[in-house]
Amino acid sequence: MVPRKRLAAVVALLLVGVALSQSFAVATSTSAIESTYQAEEVTADSPPGLVASHDSDVVNLDETVNETPQLREPVATAARTGRYSGDIEPEAYMTLSDVNEDAEFAVYDGRYYRFSLNVSGDPVRATIELDPTDWETVSAAASSPASNASADVREAIDEGTVTNSTFVVPGLYERGGAHYLVSPANPGEVIGNFLAIVGGFLFNPIGWAYTVAGLGLLGAFRIHGRARPLDRRTALLVVPGTLVAMWLATTLTNTGSLGMRYVLVPGIGAVTAFGLFAGFCIRRGSWKSLVGWSVALVAVVIAADAVAIGVVGTIFGALGLVVGWFGSLLLLPYGYALAADAEDEVEDGPGAVTAAELGEG
Repeated sequence: MVPRKRLAAVVALLLVGVALSQSFAVATSTSAIESTYQAEEVTADSPPGLVASHDSDVVNLDETVNETPQLREPVATAARTGRYSGDIEPEAYMTLSDVNEDAEFAVYDGRYYRFSLNVSGDPVRATIELDPTDWETVSAAASSPASNASADVREAIDEGTVTNSTFVVPGLYERGGAHYLVSPANPGEVIGNFLAIVGGFLFNPIGWAYTVAGLGLLGAFRIHGRARPLDRRTALLVVPGTLVAMWLATTLTNTGSLGMRYVLVPGIGAVTAFGLFAGFCIRRGSWKSLVGWSVALVAVVIAADAVAIGVVGTIFGALGLVVGWFGSLLLLPYGYALAADAEDEVEDGPGAVTAAELGEG
């Protein structure tokens, strides 16, 4: 007899898995990630800070100084004398390390400057060079031809705004001698959409692992009809089962990088699915099996990512292991609580019986 609470827990796992496995599709649906971008003509009379806030070639030193007061004197010195070279506080070093050193221009105190930055961590020093310049110089160097930009950018310039389901590169664009600043109408909306896509991307493989594990456990309940039906083979087969399910799903519904679709993302699902077998091994005290299969899985995932995507794949593969490990924590108690005792596990083969059945005879 299968306890209702355990059956309900497995059904809940299955439902959570189905919801998460569809998260990427929901997060990337057109209606879910639409963002509005605006384009406005900018001239020498436009606030320099506005341009610096949306063009990566122009650093907004006013914002930098406001965020890190320790930079106020070094930046003011560079603006006044043309150069600051000396020691800086650790907080200032951390802030300057995030500044785009390849940027050619900066804005400070409402003026444009030619900009040069060099930061050293040992010792903690910085060289900041600021040479006053004008809007004409900045716009000529920092603007990109609108004719070479995406269709979304051109539509924003034509219509004033554009709403779409893709990300638009903000910045300065030039057309017909006029300069336009393309930027998000609502920056928070764009950030939220980006996080939704990333979240969906990460939850999708975890959801597939939960779904396959839930189906496997329901099948085990049906076959064995006892409170703890999970045998070693079922626990282990959830891993390749997750891979097969994800490969079929991406073949039928998705597009994009083959390495991402068939190796990197399914690898996260496989690591997550391994949590069921890990819980099973802990219940049984099968430490050698747990360590051996864990090492083998990690090696295969990292090697596959490296072959499919290269060195970058190794890095993302390692991150995928972390994501998968966190996802596997939910399956761990399922594997532990539902693992069959060794004497109750039915061996494969004709005429096989359990130890309990032998005792009854």
